[in-house]
Amino acid sequence: MKPPTTTTRRWGLAPLLLGLAVSWGTPGWAQEAKAVEVKEGKEVEVQEVERPQWVLGTDVFTQYVFRGIALSRGSAVLQPSFTGSYKGFTFNAWFNFDTEEKNPFSLKRVNSHQARWNETDLTFSYSREVIKNLTLTAGYIYYLLDSANSPFDQQEVYAGFGYKLPWLEVGFAAYREVGHFPGTYLQWYVSRSLNLFWGTSLDLWASWGAELSNDKAAFPIPGKPNDYYQSLNAGHLMATFNIPLGRYVKVSPKIMYWYALGGDSTAVLGAASWDRRHNHILGGATVAVTF
Repeated sequence: MKPPTTTTRRWGLAPLLLGLAVSWGTPGWAQEAKAVEVKEGKEVEVQEVERPQWVLGTDVFTQYVFRGIALSRGSAVLQPSFTGSYKGFTFNAWFNFDTEEKNPFSLKRVNSHQARWNETDLTFSYSREVIKNLTLTAGYIYYLLDSANSPFDQQEVYAGFGYKLPWLEVGFAAYREVGHFPGTYLQWYVSRSLNLFWGTSLDLWASWGAELSNDKAAFPIPGKPNDYYQSLNAGHLMATFNIPLGRYVKVSPKIMYWYALGGDSTAVLGAASWDRRHNHILGGATVAVTF
């Protein structure tokens, strides 16, 4: 659970999706592959050795928004990451670089207009397909936050599931803050991937979240100082166009829209966002190398 002065990851379900990608056999993730050999006129199935998989990636976005809260304004952000996976276990290191940080809530450098590395997130997770098309994931996230933007680092444990239907995927995850500012974040999602031409694909995503804060200081509600913020929070729509460049490299332009889900969320997200807005449109691209 993050107070308004802190920075956090851009997608609530990102750690869960990393685990689901491993379990469902997304190209580039670790899976046990099967080959067929022909011996003496008979086909014999051969189990290949499962190997660790690694992904290096970089996101470039016009803004950094997490769970509906804008954590940058008027500057591009670079978000490199490194992911390793093996036998259902996944480790991810993610970083945020603001090319011109202008945080009006900063504890030490209000609106500094300087380039800053201001967040590092470390995620550890395990995923397993328990029945066909149903994958469960559990994990832990440690958020190392710049002391100018937050007095504390943060920690979350989470669990969720994803289920593949013939035409789309649905899922749910719950995140619990176990460090400071206790609370629970719930998120539901629906996604669809469409194969297009020349190996390209289009990923469509929609998610909705609810914040159940147990600390009044974490998400203060304007005009309601004695209330806890326990409400539907933000919706997230995203479209990603994936372009493979050879076997190992993929470039993915994307556009997304974050919006408040009404009620107290409109005031809370607007007050907490660096740009004082509760709705955000942003775009960018991801470059990923798998090996």
